[in-house]
Amino acid sequence: MVASNRASKKLPFPGSLYKDRNGYYIYQLSYNYKRKQVSTSVKDYKLAVQTARKLYPNMFNELRYPTKKTITFKKLIKIFLKYDHNYRPRTIELYTDILTRFSKLKKLPPHPTTRSIWVRTINRVINWGNRQGYLTDQIKYSINETNPRTRILSSEELQIFKDHFTPCIYKNICMISLLTGARQMELLSFDLSNKFDNYIIVHTKTKKSIKKKAIQLFDAKPYINKVWSVTRHQLNKYWAKEKSKHINESGLFHNLQFRDLRRTFAVTKLLEGYSILEISKLMGHDKVATTELYLKPFEAIMITAPLVSKMQKTFDKPPL
Repeated sequence: MVASNRASKKLPFPGSLYKDRNGYYIYQLSYNYKRKQVSTSVKDYKLAVQTARKLYPNMFNELRYPTKKTITFKKLIKIFLKYDHNYRPRTIELYTDILTRFSKLKKLPPHPTTRSIWVRTINRVINWGNRQGYLTDQIKYSINETNPRTRILSSEELQIFKDHFTPCIYKNICMISLLTGARQMELLSFDLSNKFDNYIIVHTKTKKSIKKKAIQLFDAKPYINKVWSVTRHQLNKYWAKEKSKHINESGLFHNLQFRDLRRTFAVTKLLEGYSILEISKLMGHDKVATTELYLKPFEAIMITAPLVSKMQKTFDKPPL
């Protein structure tokens, strides 16, 4: 049924009347950017107004309090995957794999990290369905936030790393991460033409884009002297191989990851008296709250670091 473009006179209540191509009046009501149309099935204007007055209360309630459709979670998944979310192809591939496997298994994987990814994906689909007006038989899972990682290199591990790891371009990249707090992928994409006296320019990935970031070199200048073409796999392989040479029963290098070099840098700067704001800028965090969460396990250090800094400044003063 198609309505004409010419409306009738203003009604004494919300809404408007239009004639369709057959001459029947259609009552139209809009609310909260939603519209509903119902035919009055009459051609007389006065009768159409009377009919529309009766239709108005029910139509208003339907627009203001829309009833959600109840569908199975399997059907909601199909609707979700067909919808254009403007996701990247890799994200769509990941969601498709997770949701397809979950719809078959009906249970979560045992691995905590994988489980967390599945839970967030499932809850995202349920939340999206609620916004679209769909109710589903699948309940949302609770998200168990893991505790912040606390692993940093001990003084003995640092000494072994500096003295006994095989010297090569891979060790240089590890040293730069330790001394500057740079991320692994930032260093792997570094171009020697972006090298300056006291800092380097790298490309860092944010949620929706890639932006440039300046990294202060501190004591890492000697390790940036060649152009490198290194992949993430090669660097991680070197790190795992060298680390395995020194793992022993005392716990050295156990559960140590490459990114722990970055955390070691942050804690070192905290002990040197740098403020949370300064460390946040050095690490490239968008918010100081991220840095606070990063250093939360080291709250005792956060309390003593300013005192150590003040004591050091006092000792450095010349005698009167």
